[in-house]
Amino acid sequence: MRERLDALGVDYEITDAVDGAALDLRQYENRLRADKWKFLRGRELSRGEIGCYLSHYNLWERIAAGGECALILEDDVIPGDGFVDVVLRLPEVRWHWDVVLLSARKRYALDRALCELGKGRRLVRYRKRVGTTRAYMITPQGARKLLDYCYEIRAPVDWLYAEWWKNGVAFYGVDPAVALHAQTESVIGKPNRLRRGFWEWSHAQVLRHIDWWRRNWYRRRHLPRGKD
Repeated sequence: MRERLDALGVDYEITDAVDGAALDLRQYENRLRADKWKFLRGRELSRGEIGCYLSHYNLWERIAAGGECALILEDDVIPGDGFVDVVLRLPEVRWHWDVVLLSARKRYALDRALCELGKGRRLVRYRKRVGTTRAYMITPQGARKLLDYCYEIRAPVDWLYAEWWKNGVAFYGVDPAVALHAQTESVIGKPNRLRRGFWEWSHAQVLRHIDWWRRNWYRRRHLPRGKD
């Protein structure tokens, strides 16, 4: 990452992540609420996922207190063509945003395109959750919203922070993405799968459909807002 960022000629800071394997989970008993995740997805949160969660949460605390928007990159990112141009352009767009994802894994269905960012890239809102925390920009206001919504550790961080129809975050993306995955092996770890009965599985499916309706209701009634 140092080599990649030095090649771009930008200032940056390397921060230590939280090692989930070394965590004493008893310190987070008042925040761990993963029962719903087990019910909905049929698996537990791995220690690596909890460490990743806390790593981002700690950065949000700094950003919320600092007063300036920031770019967060995980350690397996390759900045693509036009990366710096897009990062510098985003604070100047006329649309209000809290989080802008730079690293969608693929091209997802769009709700709407908001503006051009140059070199064929656009600021967009997706039709559904696009979950990855590999590379994103975040404002202090967005960080404060996420500190409140994500205080309880009840799902992976890339799942919760992208629930814009629940957390109220103005969550957009850059299409096509300007940050790529380095294809390095993940250290998050594989979560334990759980056995669910038919009625548990059926109930989870109902809740997922309710969430689908809620998301579509929200996006039709909360249009992207321009800056004052």
